Amino acid sequence: METFQIAVLPIPNVVFFPYTSLPVYIVEPVYAQMIKDCVENGKEVAISKALNLEHLNMKGRYSPSKICGAGTPIILNETEDGTLKILIKGTRKVRLVNVEQNLPYLIYQAELFADKVESEKFHGPQIENLKTLLDNWLLESVPDSFERESFSKSLSSIYHVVDYICMFLVHDPDLRQLLLENNSMFERIQLLSSLFNNPHQFSERPIVVDAIKCYEEIEKTSRVAH
Repeated sequence: METFQIAVLPIPNVVFFPYTSLPVYIVEPVYAQMIKDCVENGKEVAISKALNLEHLNMKGRYSPSKICGAGTPIILNETEDGTLKILIKGTRKVRLVNVEQNLPYLIYQAELFADKVESEKFHGPQIENLKTLLDNWLLESVPDSFERESFSKSLSSIYHVVDYICMFLVHDPDLRQLLLENNSMFERIQLLSSLFNNPHQFSERPIVVDAIKCYEEIEKTSRVAH
């Protein structure tokens, strides 16, 4: 598979999905320079859930998750102290393969991590329930009607609906990462439908979260054993 270079910004507990846009404040000068370099050169940046390495006696050190979302950075504002307010517009999912550069900031050799081709048609009551769930969450969370309308107009496909639900309504960061790593849209729809069983429920059902994470752990152990 073809590979390419991409700058990587690891952020604890943040999982970025490709059919979304993510606002981020960049405080550290090295990452501010990374964003400026990407904007100047028309390059994407990967936003990766940071993995804490304290279990390896590396306190305060983080490693990026290998599957992450990539997007185009847009600088909205820069303050006098150098803090950047940026928006990352999602473009695709990528798999980080090898480190190309550690300093001054991370650059990885990466490859596209695309969904598999599926024959299922994405329609029916589950799709409508997820759309209604996101609409209800918007009414609850975004008081400005103009912002709600603008956001709703940006949801041009079920991919947008699913990715925004994953990013904003799924509170467990490990579960968000599992959903990002799942390469079947049909399965993600099924999982979200089991996590949110009514359109006014804005947090996932804990018993289903535990079941999904337990299943994934068993699957991982089984793959290693074989």
